[in-house]
Amino acid sequence: MYKKRQIISVIGIFFLIFLTCSYLSAQEMEYKDYTVLKGDTLWDISGKELSDFFLWPKVWKENPEIKNPDRIYPGQKIKIPLYLLQKEIQPSIQPVVTKKPEPIPLVTKPEIKKEEEVKITPKKKNYIVNKHIFLASGYISETIPNIGYIKDTPTGRTIIGKDDYAFIKVKKPVKKGDKFYIFHVMEKVKHPKTGKKLGYLIDVVGTAEVVGQEENDDPKIVVTQAYTDISTGYYLDDFYEVEPPIEPENPRTPDIKGYIIASKHLHLINVPYDIAYIDKGTKDGLQTGDLLATLEQGKHIIYNGILQVINPREKTSTVIIKKSTDALTKGDPVTKVKQE
Repeated sequence: MYKKRQIISVIGIFFLIFLTCSYLSAQEMEYKDYTVLKGDTLWDISGKELSDFFLWPKVWKENPEIKNPDRIYPGQKIKIPLYLLQKEIQPSIQPVVTKKPEPIPLVTKPEIKKEEEVKITPKKKNYIVNKHIFLASGYISETIPNIGYIKDTPTGRTIIGKDDYAFIKVKKPVKKGDKFYIFHVMEKVKHPKTGKKLGYLIDVVGTAEVVGQEENDDPKIVVTQAYTDISTGYYLDDFYEVEPPIEPENPRTPDIKGYIIASKHLHLINVPYDIAYIDKGTKDGLQTGDLLATLEQGKHIIYNGILQVINPREKTSTVIIKKSTDALTKGDPVTKVKQE
């Protein structure tokens, strides 16, 4: 009879372990089928279904049949990995505090009221664009500011995204916790009118942090932010904190004449405007928030757009296209905003 009870107990324990493993496995492998709607991007779907736009590379990874993340079609079925929503909540244990009895004062003193402190609420900052769009907009640099590059990955993949790991090759010693910007060079920029070399269009695609390094091996990083797909071979630059550009209350409209020298469409970020680069900068008196107008290329003076400076550098500036009546292209003149 005793042995029979032992056997029943062992069977019960194995059954409980089986149920627990099955439950955990089901949690980890749970997906939601999503039917792509017209105009959808992986960026939009991640925002709607997972409440985090920047998880789109994870959604792409779980759908290997999607060869190009920019090409999804209405009616297409994709899997949404719901485990990305699961966040383990650790119960907070509050220490038990025993309140000491208040001592009985020997002499009662009159209460002296302190003057009420006046709290000043800081004025809310109104940014032209948010931090991620500001970083992803990139800039033109006369040199390539790299301190190393992404060498390879533990899995052998050449395309990685947020929370993925990779090994890097760097020109200086690094330690755990060091951070980097990840970027690649989109193109060499030449002036559309003079042909003069202006520098390189730097496309910032994400951020990374060193998580460790084994002896005689390359440092290992984790991608902490990805604005688009990241490839092995992409460059690294030192990380530094940035604040997005603040919208001035009364934007200036300086009398400056120049040209659009390059442009970029942030299609994966789904912003309502494009990014462009002009051949004028702080050396010419430009400041963050300045407004400029664009003209059509041709015999007549036809205003066709408004630009706003978000990242002025010495000789060039990154601008957003606030509005336009037609597609703005490389070589379009830039001038003072027309007074109504």
